[in-house]
Amino acid sequence: MKKAVFFLLGLLLILGALGPRLAAEGPVEIVDAAGLAAIAADPRGDYVLAADIDLGGIDWTPLAFSGTLDGRGHTIYNLTVSAPGAETRLTRDGNLKPYDTVFAGLFSVLEGAEVRDLHLKGASVCVEPETHCFAALLAGCLDHSSLVGCSAEGRAAMVGRSVMVGVGGLAGYGCGGITDCRADVELFFEDRCLERRCEQFMGGILSCGVADIERCTVDIRGYDSCHGYVHDGGLVGMYYLCGMDYPYCSVSENYVSGFISFFEDNTDRRAYCRPFRGEYLTGLRRYEGNSHDFERRETFDYSRVLLPESCEKPEIVEEITPSSCTEWGFTRHVCRLCGHEWTDSYTPPAHSPGEWRCVREADYGVEGREEKRCTVCGELLGERVLNALIPTQSCRIVAPSAALAPGESARFTAELLPADATERGLRWSSSDETVAVVDESGLVTAVGRGEAVIRAETADGFCSDECPVSVRQSFFSRLRALVSS
Repeated sequence: MKKAVFFLLGLLLILGALGPRLAAEGPVEIVDAAGLAAIAADPRGDYVLAADIDLGGIDWTPLAFSGTLDGRGHTIYNLTVSAPGAETRLTRDGNLKPYDTVFAGLFSVLEGAEVRDLHLKGASVCVEPETHCFAALLAGCLDHSSLVGCSAEGRAAMVGRSVMVGVGGLAGYGCGGITDCRADVELFFEDRCLERRCEQFMGGILSCGVADIERCTVDIRGYDSCHGYVHDGGLVGMYYLCGMDYPYCSVSENYVSGFISFFEDNTDRRAYCRPFRGEYLTGLRRYEGNSHDFERRETFDYSRVLLPESCEKPEIVEEITPSSCTEWGFTRHVCRLCGHEWTDSYTPPAHSPGEWRCVREADYGVEGREEKRCTVCGELLGERVLNALIPTQSCRIVAPSAALAPGESARFTAELLPADATERGLRWSSSDETVAVVDESGLVTAVGRGEAVIRAETADGFCSDECPVSVRQSFFSRLRALVSS
């Protein structure tokens, strides 16, 4: 028993010591598609985006997530989702009938999660599930989670073959808080569940569920061909608790523009389509300050699926707009017959960096500065400091010999302090070049008899040293001279 107590105490001490270090590590930074996909290995983690992320060319698998993700204003662009994620949840229709349901979006399910300041651009979530399904650009299911300051631009489309189906701008089904968000979306639904009447939902923010929706902006272009029951809204298709434990909410200070074109091919018609809540079965604690420029477009021709394009054989023309210093680039597709258009293949804004340019030279004791600017718009892209110059503080000549015979040479050196002095060069000179000469490397050569002073001066001019040299003709040098003569 005592051993177990000591073991637990030791473990608590270790965890106590590690705790501050683990907390100090902070959130995981995500800079690319691989880092974003790695969330699946730790869905409860704390993450931040440190760059815009291109998902072009990737068939994205929706992730389940229950942590925090701070987009820090960055954009995930060119998202493509063609199938729901693996996660299933129970959804309930207006009669609380349950359905095992799958979900599609950047995230399949957000459960107890918080996502803030994240933006989607050029997103395409287009699925044809065989079972009950909700799809949206950001999250297929919102389970007691919050979206703050997020936006989504793109298209969510579904060909449905089951009963419980919905398409949303930001979220498909569920409950949570959605604040200060924006959706600029084209939503499409085609009902192929002809043997049963589907429960179909479409909303610019949330297709079905209950949420605090405040200060959000929606621009919706909806197309809904349904042979069951239509629940369409500029904000929410059906506002209903659906059996979820969530307090009554606020739908306030939102703005909706756009339209939803739809038909409900059903003798037991409901045809709910309104600017804010298509159908509402749950009350609100606050419902005020909402405004709209929304158009309900109902048709009674059930022979043709409602599509964004109005011609059977579109003739598409492409126009590429390159990115600039401040604007996104994209490819614009336009049908020359009916005028329908859409954009994809986004490229982020990008400056054209020039070379580093010195704007203040470094001097002794004074730092310099370099900067790099965009060659197109001139915006400052970076600055860096040039270290102040360090003067030489001492110079001492080291001479192998102070006495030379005519014709002899010796290399003089100099010790300079400090070791990190900026200028390490030396200027060598002789006081009498008829006696001794010295080259730039410190090589002293005796020329004729006499006395000379060899001088070394640092290149920065702060220090110098002198060394006398005596040139005398030795007995052996005189003997060699006599023999050679």
